[in-house]
Amino acid sequence: MTGATTGEQRDARFTYQRLVELVDGDHELIARLVEEGLIERRGGDRVLVDVDRVLLVRTLWRELEIDWSGVEVILHLREELAAARARIAELEQSPPSHEH
Repeated sequence: MTGATTGEQRDARFTYQRLVELVDGDHELIARLVEEGLIERRGGDRVLVDVDRVLLVRTLWRELEIDWSGVEVILHLREELAAARARIAELEQSPPSHEH
């Protein structure tokens, strides 16, 4: 899985310690997210992270006990759904074409 997402991704910069607090001290989850490219280290103790995705992954993996391949599928489908919604909104705002 890659960290690539739609343009609506909400990245935030955190200290590593703040990220640890965000995921209730789950260092194993953070290590997995770094390995999968969902968290980018940015020098020193700084990380770049999409908070919504991290919290979703934590819920899916830890609370709902979905295995990692299932988490990947859910994240992928969520990204596709967001892209489809954006495309629908774009089409709804476009003036109708008058082709005959």
